[in-house]
Amino acid sequence: MSEPRKRRTIAALATPSGVSAIAVVRVSGPAVLAVCKAVFPGFDMKPRTARLVNAAIDNLLAIYFPAPNSYTGEDVLELFPHGNPFIVRKLIEEICKVPGVRLAERGEFTERAFLNGKLDLTQAEAIGDILSANNSKALANAQRLLTGEISAEIKSLAEKVKEISALLELEVDFAEDNCQSQVPLLGGVPKAGWDILQSLENLKKRFRKSGWELPKAVLFGAPNAGKSTLVNALIEENRLIVSETPGTTRDFVEVPLHLPSGDILLIDTAGLANAAQNNIDEQAMQKTKEILEKANLKILVVNISVPLPTEYDEWKKNADLIVGTHADLEAVASGQWLATSGPKGFGIRELKESLSDMLFPKEESEEVWISSERQIACINRAEECVLGAKEALDRGQVELAAFEMREARKALCSITGEISDESVLNAIFDNFCIGK
Repeated sequence: MSEPRKRRTIAALATPSGVSAIAVVRVSGPAVLAVCKAVFPGFDMKPRTARLVNAAIDNLLAIYFPAPNSYTGEDVLELFPHGNPFIVRKLIEEICKVPGVRLAERGEFTERAFLNGKLDLTQAEAIGDILSANNSKALANAQRLLTGEISAEIKSLAEKVKEISALLELEVDFAEDNCQSQVPLLGGVPKAGWDILQSLENLKKRFRKSGWELPKAVLFGAPNAGKSTLVNALIEENRLIVSETPGTTRDFVEVPLHLPSGDILLIDTAGLANAAQNNIDEQAMQKTKEILEKANLKILVVNISVPLPTEYDEWKKNADLIVGTHADLEAVASGQWLATSGPKGFGIRELKESLSDMLFPKEESEEVWISSERQIACINRAEECVLGAKEALDRGQVELAAFEMREARKALCSITGEISDESVLNAIFDNFCIGK
């Protein structure tokens, strides 16, 4: 970000566009006081105190946060107008008429918080994780990242690398001055290097890719097994068409399901059989097989009030969970499946609990995990450099070993943003929404 761009004041809507009870408009930068005088004359600028502002555009609440005690580290003005899109648009237009004020770009408020030292790069990325978290575990982890848990580990590791690097640099300096070698001092370097490599390997094992994509729970089975009825019972809504005629579902249907531990995507599919009835039936079954390959959880649905299909034994080999439907009719109980009845609501609560336990299992480890591919790439780079330093030291190439350790420290420091590249920052903050 260029210096002139950094000095300008930015403004943006911080809540989703559309009609709502209240909207939030955020302003940050050196022209905040000028905005208050031009748009809200008479506004009491008492810090961190909500004030009712009677402006020409709207009567709204306003809070002033003077620098450096604000989210961005700059003067910040938080405005809470009525959530009428027309009012919000006119308000932002008036604010941007003030000299030195422009619309904010994606993630620019958080970027300024990073540039002003309010948070490091791992904490900034954690904010993105908070915005995209779709289950309680991912949200809790993102909140721990925001407190700086990973940052502290990385900084401690970078300090250890720095100590080894300093020892190697000392040896290089002594060698150049033709003084007595400090090789005995280097005796602890191999062990320290091994410890660092082990720490880096442990960090890599704690990587879990984050994103907006919900876990997919795919329902499959014979035609007329009750898959659509089961989906309707789970979401407590008659969303899918249900019929006694086999083959009603021809294409897969995706429906979100909210569980206590997180959100998932239920996918209802066309029924499977050994032989297709026609070309459309064949295409529908092929699509079901393709969807199953991408499933996080495969749920075999069987009608337990009638004889099991001949394909049952083969299907259950690929199933993570078997659900029996029509349990309200006369049927023999079995431990092979979870018995349910969509119309009666029988077994639905137990099924939801099973889905939650299987897709969001409890873990013994309480270690915070890493969700950024960028951070893992930096850790891999640091690992390569430390390995290179150990190999160079084995060959007696102390100067090369010192260089590799310097590069390892750079890689670690780039994780927290102590050493950062503008293109990297742009890539990170461009993924944020405008107003954050």
